Amino acid sequence: MAHKSIFGYLEDSAASDKLKVKRSMSRYEEWTEAILPADAEAEGPEGETSRRPLLAFGVVAGVALSILLLRLFSLQVVAGDENLALANGNRIRERVERAPRGMIYDRNKVVLARNQASFDVTAVPQLLPTDEKERRKEYERVASMLGLPVDEVAKRAEVTCKVKTPGCLRSPIPQLIAAGVDRDKALLIDQSSGSLPGFALDVNPIRQYADENLLSVFLGYTGRVSPEEVKSNPTYGPTDLIGKLGLEKQYEEVLRGTNGGERTEVDATGRPVRVLASRDPAPGDNLVLSIDQSLQRKMSEALRTQMTRGNIKRGAGIAVNPKTGEVLAAVSLPTYDNNEFSRGIGEASYRALVNDPGQPLFNKVLSGAYPSGSVIKPMTASAALQEKIVTANTIINDTGQLDVVNPYDNSIHYIYKGWETSGLGNVNLFSAIARSSDIYFYTIAGGFTNFTRYLGVEKLTDWYMKFGFGARTGVDLPSETKGRVPTPEWKKKFSGDPWYTGDTYNISVGQGDILTSPIQMAMATAAVANGGKLLKPHFVSEVTDANGKTVKKYGAETIRQVPVSPENLALVRQGMRDTIQKPYGTACCFMEKEVPVPVAGKTGSAETDPNNKVLPHSWFTSFSPYNDPKIVTVVLFEKAGEGSQFAAPATRELLRWYYTEGAGASR
Repeated sequence: MAHKSIFGYLEDSAASDKLKVKRSMSRYEEWTEAILPADAEAEGPEGETSRRPLLAFGVVAGVALSILLLRLFSLQVVAGDENLALANGNRIRERVERAPRGMIYDRNKVVLARNQASFDVTAVPQLLPTDEKERRKEYERVASMLGLPVDEVAKRAEVTCKVKTPGCLRSPIPQLIAAGVDRDKALLIDQSSGSLPGFALDVNPIRQYADENLLSVFLGYTGRVSPEEVKSNPTYGPTDLIGKLGLEKQYEEVLRGTNGGERTEVDATGRPVRVLASRDPAPGDNLVLSIDQSLQRKMSEALRTQMTRGNIKRGAGIAVNPKTGEVLAAVSLPTYDNNEFSRGIGEASYRALVNDPGQPLFNKVLSGAYPSGSVIKPMTASAALQEKIVTANTIINDTGQLDVVNPYDNSIHYIYKGWETSGLGNVNLFSAIARSSDIYFYTIAGGFTNFTRYLGVEKLTDWYMKFGFGARTGVDLPSETKGRVPTPEWKKKFSGDPWYTGDTYNISVGQGDILTSPIQMAMATAAVANGGKLLKPHFVSEVTDANGKTVKKYGAETIRQVPVSPENLALVRQGMRDTIQKPYGTACCFMEKEVPVPVAGKTGSAETDPNNKVLPHSWFTSFSPYNDPKIVTVVLFEKAGEGSQFAAPATRELLRWYYTEGAGASR
């Protein structure tokens, strides 16, 4: 029979392998004889044992220890955080209390954006039953309460699972199941929370904007954070809301606040045992805008009236303080209801907005780039005066057109017409601005016949850039366009064609390839009005905390001093005053009868189609009062006709109200 040892089984070999011991050789013999029977032979001490079993044991033990160490490393180091979260998840529950988002006010503390409670149903995958059948039962209960398909609830709850197995349900991060749940359903979920440990009801404040939607495209809206946004900013969870557009996006860090919450230890049945930690939410700071909501409303009304009158599809307007750069009103029409986005807009409604020919989602004041037409002529005049190309009394005969002969082929003629093809006669600086003489500005910018001293394209474009064209204004909103100041280098790169004198003629009167936005034009006009300061526009004038205490103020910020002398700017302003006041001015004389202060301005009609089958854009810029400007306005209607036809009347209505009923009225 074999004998079992700690190394395994050995064969029975006692008879053949006994070692014979000489009893007379030591005291060992006496000891063995004392304990053995008289008829037995004692075995002597064992000889050298084989080491192979010991080596085998060492190998096995080493492999086992290595596997154990690798497993410990994996559990404690590689997956340490995850396993700690799992362990804590079995005994700790966390409840998040959302921080109220900061409010947005107008300059008079009229509320433009506030918070409204919204109920969200979430699921924590880590707390869901690992048994598939039990998990399915929870999904069915929640689905019946919310009126959702069971598979949809399962899909949203297990969104973090790449493979649908119980082992993947490890994430402690709440997943959104339903947003904006009505109060009755929310109450039902809340009452069932004890028997639905994987699901919770969150109160998530959503935005509620002023009903009039006057500032939708500027305020922007909030929406559910995207996976990309979570990845770039891990402090957000998948159920958080974030500023998506406009001021909500630009000032996200200011408005957001810090969430609070509570960590509670629970027993095996999920019942609370004790509160481990708690923190109150810290509300976000508030924005106080420079916007005057009353002026905003009136500008919107004035523009809408003209759009209805002229069957105009798209329009924009802006009013700024020429001394500070504050934006007092800004309108982009048509507009939209940003409350739809904060509540979660449906696909059909979103598609309707995207496909609307009026482009309600497009910020025409900041992002729209348009040929300026004649409203750029005051800047061209400023450049010509400063470069000593003309004086106030320089006379140019406006014959209605310029006939330019090709220098390489005298049989080829290029005709550049003015808006009045029969001609305006002799004009000087003042009447050229007031009557909007194209021929005058063609000549001082590009030269003609004996008028050999002129600006030229390099100086003209350089001056345009000094007035801020071709660059962003730096306004505190995203998605601003740079516009475009075309140069010979740009044209060569863009089209492969050289620059011609005709190109200089075109951009001198705001036609051709030059593009600008209403906000750029407003700041350039403000520079003419205020003595040459090109200011950075801003919508936010102040940041306050939840108690109304000022955290930060925003004042006037000068980008540069446009290097035109005060005397020359005064001459340009006089020409703009004559536009309104003189009988021959393009905006005379209805403004004088209804607005109680002296106004200066400039009309503009920007061609959009060389075949004249599409109406030009209608522009009008103004500043007032003339002797001490406090407000600059710009109005633009796309494809509407002459500037005096629609844009100037809209401005008249706005200024009449402003100086009789609004903030500009004498008290």
